[in-house]
Amino acid sequence: MSELLNSYREDEHLGAAVVVMETKLKKYWANIPLLYALSAIIDPRVKLSGLEVLLEFIGINLSIDYSEQITDIRTKLFEIFHIYETRFGNIDIPQSTRPETEPKQTSWSLLKRRKKDKLASTSSGQRSSPSSCTELIRYLEAQFDVVEDKEEFDLLLWWKTYTYRYPVLSHLAREVLVIPVSTVSSEQAFSTSGRIIEPRRSCLSPEMVEVLTCLRDLEHAKKRLQNLTVDKELNLNFDNLYIDDPSGSGQGQS
Repeated sequence: MSELLNSYREDEHLGAAVVVMETKLKKYWANIPLLYALSAIIDPRVKLSGLEVLLEFIGINLSIDYSEQITDIRTKLFEIFHIYETRFGNIDIPQSTRPETEPKQTSWSLLKRRKKDKLASTSSGQRSSPSSCTELIRYLEAQFDVVEDKEEFDLLLWWKTYTYRYPVLSHLAREVLVIPVSTVSSEQAFSTSGRIIEPRRSCLSPEMVEVLTCLRDLEHAKKRLQNLTVDKELNLNFDNLYIDDPSGSGQGQS
């Protein structure tokens, strides 16, 4: 997204809109949430080196310096792993879970190439880490072949397969991956139920509330209203937006 916005920043017709969109993008991505960072790191296609590459790439397009955040993320990663190692480090993993053969997969060529360049330019001294976190270090330095097609790669299955090799990290991965990255669906559910359960209908059973919620959703689906915006101000702004100037000059106006 940052690359796309950067390519249209100087566009005659879209430049003004890009500025607004970049401002909104920076609002959410100027500070990377630790949960997002951990989710990327426990993905063997990305890991810490890939996250650094991606943040540097985004930072170039959005003029954001992520260097301090990368250092902070790395520090917190080892701190969190130490907590998990203390709790799960002595748990034995049944040898029967070890796969006879490792899955044969291909790689994300672009990210993999940039990660190699990143690792090649980083000295071993800069990559030094606490000696107690040997499992985490082995994972971060290992070379994995991973699929290019996202739909064919099951991250939870990958961690289940490699539990024998990374028993502590597998616990961390499972607990990170079950956290929803968005609260939109739950907020929508509470908002809908709040309109159903009102003072005059406060004695509805949970089953009846569920039925009414599903009926409303089904009715909207039949009319294809589920994806329509309900923001009146946003609708009004779009109604007043003209892509082509009626005079034929080609200048957009709003």
